[in-house]
Amino acid sequence: MEVEEARRQARERRWTYPGKATVKHPEYGQVVVPCSSNLAALENAAEYWKADLLEILHTARVWQFQPGDGPLMRPKEFCRGGQAHE
Repeated sequence: MEVEEARRQARERRWTYPGKATVKHPEYGQVVVPCSSNLAALENAAEYWKADLLEILHTARVWQFQPGDGPLMRPKEFCRGGQAHE
């Protein structure tokens, strides 16, 4: 398997996982993202915010999703109907 194909598949798995978490950052705010782990949540949040992953790893916190935290956010290519959230 090509490296780019492996990266594409890993990204797709990260963004389509059924679990979700709330990621909070002092500068970027809060976002609800799909995740299979805290690291996956931080990776998705960094991508969503278009932020440096290392910065997010050091300054953001992952919380268990609670109703009322907001809509689940995903890139358009992983959403039904092309919306940026579900």
